[in-house]
Amino acid sequence: MLLTNRARSFGSILVNVTHGARRARFSVGHELGHFLLERHVLSQDNGFRCTSWDMLEARDDTRHQRQEAEANHFAAALLAPAYKMRSCLGNDPDLRTLQKTAETLDLSLEATIRRYLDLVDVPVAAIWTKDGRIRTSKRHRDFPWVPRSKGDLLSDLTQAWRASRNARPGFTDMAESAAAAWTDRDGVEIYEQTRVGRNGHAVTLLWAELPDDDDADDGGPTELGMPGFG
Repeated sequence: MLLTNRARSFGSILVNVTHGARRARFSVGHELGHFLLERHVLSQDNGFRCTSWDMLEARDDTRHQRQEAEANHFAAALLAPAYKMRSCLGNDPDLRTLQKTAETLDLSLEATIRRYLDLVDVPVAAIWTKDGRIRTSKRHRDFPWVPRSKGDLLSDLTQAWRASRNARPGFTDMAESAAAAWTDRDGVEIYEQTRVGRNGHAVTLLWAELPDDDDADDGGPTELGMPGFG
């Protein structure tokens, strides 16, 4: 949380450190964003109190969502400036490279992937899962909409499903996947790569090859994220 007054003449940031230094660093950046973005309206009389869900917010349907999304963008840009993401942006999408970048930046892999999706210029998306069920998701603006919802099971046609069932920590290679398992758009080729973590958690990076005449956005939501999709 950020303790401050409406004039922002002072400020104190309090963070939960029990989830590790990387989570705490992002939280500090998030609250600093609330303090410095002068259009933000206090959520309480004495400042801002933010939840773990707010740290993943990317929607702008309400003022609260917009403010939390802007604070997240501020934190990501502060901790992962574009020039420090060059190793990711100049190569093909790869979770191993993103993991190395996260370690260099002292940032969580999830935050690094989200920043990558904001900066990259190819149609990619990321799907975070727990025990084979979708937890949250984010896509690049050109990636075809994934017609799946929070809580849905992964399709058994996907490499991600097989990796989650295997539950062996580590990375798979980027490989072609059954496009129908990820999108209802015709003529799209999908490649996927999964990193399996601890306690049933995994993240899958999707890379789409679009038809030459299909460069426009399909009208789906830019962020398929929290607390539900769309």
